[in-house]
Amino acid sequence: MKKFIKKRRRPRLKPVFNIVANPHCTEYSEKNLEYLVNELKRRGFLYFSAKPDTPEDMSRYVKSVLNKKPTGIIACGGDGTVNQVARHVMRRKTILGILPMGRFNNIYRSLYGEPDIKSAVANILSGREKRIDCGMASGRFFLASVGLGLIPEMSELLKKKRSPVFSIGWSRLAAQAAAAVKIRQRSIKVDAFEFNLSAQTININLLPYTTGLPLTPASLTDDGKCEIVFDIGETRAIMSSFIRLIYKRKYIYSNDIRIFRGRRISIAPVDGSYVYIDGEIIRSPSTELKIEIMDKKIRIYDITGK
Repeated sequence: MKKFIKKRRRPRLKPVFNIVANPHCTEYSEKNLEYLVNELKRRGFLYFSAKPDTPEDMSRYVKSVLNKKPTGIIACGGDGTVNQVARHVMRRKTILGILPMGRFNNIYRSLYGEPDIKSAVANILSGREKRIDCGMASGRFFLASVGLGLIPEMSELLKKKRSPVFSIGWSRLAAQAAAAVKIRQRSIKVDAFEFNLSAQTININLLPYTTGLPLTPASLTDDGKCEIVFDIGETRAIMSSFIRLIYKRKYIYSNDIRIFRGRRISIAPVDGSYVYIDGEIIRSPSTELKIEIMDKKIRIYDITGK
């Protein structure tokens, strides 16, 4: 009987990258994309690129290339694009790279600082990585933040205008958004602690930045917990002052607006409410919003990593 010897697959000699670019993102730049490609060529790395036209096409493309086990997938776009790619690399060995091309770039800004193409490419080409947390909000993946009340309203207003340049502009924007918030009494559970309130804003942050603002500067990327920010409702905290001071990095969380830390969060009722998830606004599909944090499930390129 003929004996078959199983051949060992040769180890890959060079890293292989898949570039996924969103041509519809706010700050899309062929020049920046070309810079990335030229740097990959200069290093002699293998790469493949695609520009899916819709989120559905992007998901299909990422799923298909992950079967080939690329070294890294580079998301070129804003928070929505990064979210779309990151959800598929969760729990995989493929590393996520980010080339910021969005309006706010909350995820990139939280992880690396101010958006800079050369710095972004340097992180990717370093080959070093670190692991960060991610979360699920009633079945929806998120990497940066989830919001109810003020932040969804501010996000909708910002779609129609430029971002304010000064703190007074952010203050006015917050006042306008707060006036549109429909306040309702909700039950909130943070791990084993449960309470009721009628808040203008409830935000759950894994990363510091939301709509371009450093909402939770103390957020850590890999501690398995998130920050939940909320006003207690009774004193009618002034959102315009809150956002103005947040923009200036001078707000200290106290009695009017508090910050807790937790791993599992439940908020109800949220049926019919608008929910902000990594820059996207959706209608809540259920009565209860259940949030769970999963620690260190995403690998990202980081020049300071291992």
